[in-house]
Amino acid sequence: MLDTRLIVGSLHLFALGVGLGGLWSRARALHDSVRRSGEPRALGRAYIGNAWWSAALLLWLITGVWWLGNGAENLTGIYGIDAGFVLKMGFFAAVVAFEAWPTTKMAQWRLSGAAPKARELRRVEAISYVQCALVIGIVVAAASRSEARAVAGAAASLIKTARTPTTPEREATGEVAPITPSGTTTVTPSDLALLTQEIAMPLPGIDPDSLRSSFNAPRAGGLRRHEALDIMAPRSTPILSAAKGRVLKLFTSVAGGLMVYAADSSERFILMYAHLDHYASGIRDGMRLERGDSIGYVGSTGNASATAPHLHFAILRSADVRRWSKGTAIDPLPLLRDATARVRP
Repeated sequence: MLDTRLIVGSLHLFALGVGLGGLWSRARALHDSVRRSGEPRALGRAYIGNAWWSAALLLWLITGVWWLGNGAENLTGIYGIDAGFVLKMGFFAAVVAFEAWPTTKMAQWRLSGAAPKARELRRVEAISYVQCALVIGIVVAAASRSEARAVAGAAASLIKTARTPTTPEREATGEVAPITPSGTTTVTPSDLALLTQEIAMPLPGIDPDSLRSSFNAPRAGGLRRHEALDIMAPRSTPILSAAKGRVLKLFTSVAGGLMVYAADSSERFILMYAHLDHYASGIRDGMRLERGDSIGYVGSTGNASATAPHLHFAILRSADVRRWSKGTAIDPLPLLRDATARVRP
């Protein structure tokens, strides 16, 4: 059975190609219409190109909304908006804004039956060329982020269903077999007890008792809470995996900079490390982690102050770690204090 994400993702990208072709066809037909003094066949070709462009725009919008609603775009998770996504949506908003006048004028031409004015034809032609450039910009922005890799990953999953690697094969690649999703983000006392046994301080030599919680501190002018622990440390201090598990996603965003999303061994929890200066050598999506493995180095990428490098450490209770930035946030500091107290002599 075909993967729905693969189908929708393919249609989304297909709409880009169809739309670009429709826009270009509309522009060239309008160019011919002006040059040939309103030649009716050229204007007819412009209407056909416009119809293809309109259909592609609708398909693009529908598949994009599905993509957002089904977790393929991480719009609402912790630091889940990246520069590529912002740029892509900016280009899309510009394309739609530019389309208002051409759509109105072409509808008027068809309804009135009168020959369009040459200056109006030239204006719609010029706007169409600008929109072509913006659509190309969307493709470049999409290619710079994880969308294309998500579609490729869905395609790869079809191949993997034909043959599931054995345990020795997984060990050879350093990958961990995913656990069945829990299906809930509700945090229970048993969850907290398990997590206390799982985790340790992600920065060596720092006593959690010396830290202050900023979990409920307001951010973005009070629009959201911090929902994380900031651990100040010198730039390039090694960041260690706080729990055994696997890497879910290496990610980059405007707010979080270089980030690592990881699952614990039970795959109930997502551990997020942000503002990294750089990643540890060899780290990659899907690789297994042992507690204490090096995953990166403290920095100030993203919206962190360059004069205050630190690790932004967050924990989420996840219903399904495949949605790697979504879940119920848990204050890391009490858990780190309890975990440290448990191992103290």
